[in-house]
Amino acid sequence: MMSTEEFLHPFEEGGVVYFPRADRLVLLNQTGRLVWEMLGEGFDREDVAGFLAEHFEVAYGRALHDVEQVVAQIMLARTDDDTRAMVPAPASPAPIEAVAGAAPLEDCGVFQFGTSRISVASSVPDITGMMWRFRHRSIGDAAGAEKLEISEAGSAYRVSFRGCVCEEKTTRRLGASVTQLLLKLEYPDTGLLAYCHAAAVSHRGLGVLMPGRSGAGKSTLTAFLVRNGFAYLGDDIIAIEESTRALLPLPSCLSIKSGSWQVLEPIYPVLRQVPAVNRYGRSMRYVEPQGNYETMTRAEASVIVFPTYRSGETTRLSALPPLQTMARLIGTHSTLMTPGTQTKLGKLIRFVEETPAYELTYSELPEAMQAIDDRQ
Repeated sequence: MMSTEEFLHPFEEGGVVYFPRADRLVLLNQTGRLVWEMLGEGFDREDVAGFLAEHFEVAYGRALHDVEQVVAQIMLARTDDDTRAMVPAPASPAPIEAVAGAAPLEDCGVFQFGTSRISVASSVPDITGMMWRFRHRSIGDAAGAEKLEISEAGSAYRVSFRGCVCEEKTTRRLGASVTQLLLKLEYPDTGLLAYCHAAAVSHRGLGVLMPGRSGAGKSTLTAFLVRNGFAYLGDDIIAIEESTRALLPLPSCLSIKSGSWQVLEPIYPVLRQVPAVNRYGRSMRYVEPQGNYETMTRAEASVIVFPTYRSGETTRLSALPPLQTMARLIGTHSTLMTPGTQTKLGKLIRFVEETPAYELTYSELPEAMQAIDDRQ
């Protein structure tokens, strides 16, 4: 059942498994780690269940159920483990297979990432919408720009760049591939450890990483912080540098969702003038940096904060142990930069173990800011 490409790194009593083909991390408890290691050594599920029953002094049926649960978790992590690696394009590439009803390639603009100028065209709405976040990086002039094309190709999605073609089966993996490509263009000479779906700010020279799922309130909080003395790194994708653990943003505009417009318009008058964009069924406006907030290109990570907005609740900042921190990071789509290695996974685990982390529940923005400021 185990692939030779997958690997586990010990973490407390359990471990973290990296699935390179699916680009996923999975956290296993002590039982999960034992099951993983024994299956990897060639034991069948019944033998593993027998060992667990004797080791933990539980009924065999209960142990077998636990084994099946771990196996199901592993198989779920492989649900899109069907990605083909980036391969050189043929000298005369075959035309992309036509897809009934598929949109034609749309010109998304020309952008500057690092020292690279790229002209982006996409027929995939998720990627077209993603490029809106980099409108402040638009340079207009396509002369000399390299072409990045993202399109539907039969039952897959195709990314074409610099003579190479990458095919992905799901929009999740497509988004991850484009994200990693843009990060590597932005930081061509920097070793990147991992990246998170997160916001990040800096205050008094110290970086605050704020991972969270869409709708948790991290963008609204970030917008408030950067108008009150914090410097902005990003509110979508944040990379962690491998050697220094510095926070490095994929520099995007602030993304303000419709539910926050009324609250933030007094401090961002430009919101009234910015066109609304519909993404993932939600209306949002993108506020560009120029003249609206101070930006930074990197910050030393000093604290991790997982923010959640809950109307009417008292603001609380609760310390998290490393195990819960890792679980929350994985739950917000954090993963290793490719190629993922045992060394990188070990460094990510040490980053989690050594960086103070908190869960922030808030309903009032000034109180949330004060709670974060007090922990620096």
